[in-house]
Amino acid sequence: MLDPGAPFPVPPQGEKLVREAYRRDFRQRDARIRNHDSWKFERRQHFEEQDSPSRDAFRRSDWDEALRLLDERRDDLLALTQEDERRGSFFHRVRVVETPLTPYMRWELHSLRIRAECGERIRVIGAERVEALEKTDPLPEVVILGGQTLYHVL
Repeated sequence: MLDPGAPFPVPPQGEKLVREAYRRDFRQRDARIRNHDSWKFERRQHFEEQDSPSRDAFRRSDWDEALRLLDERRDDLLALTQEDERRGSFFHRVRVVETPLTPYMRWELHSLRIRAECGERIRVIGAERVEALEKTDPLPEVVILGGQTLYHVL
């Protein structure tokens, strides 16, 4: 049972990382994980994705190109899934979705579908499933790597 009173790390207890430092830290820590799963909880309904040609195409209203570019990533995504299997360490995502869908979520759900088809472990849930836990604020975006590292995604 979820405990709505469970503590969440206070920002001063951690180190704030800029995007590139976060990516570097994530890659280094993730590469060392063996036989432990990792989790990502995604709550926000809009992000400004950077370094994503597909997202850039979507921003330009080129939906066909955005979908084509997402589909082009299949080989890389399959390789990541095979690497997870080799290491015995799987990456799980829980994605909260509100309706009506934001433009970002429309694009994101296509991305998640392709990831799931390539073996990523993804669950999409409606916002009503977490509303009892969100009396004052939406739940935070978090990533937990191998049960050892917690990132609060800002």
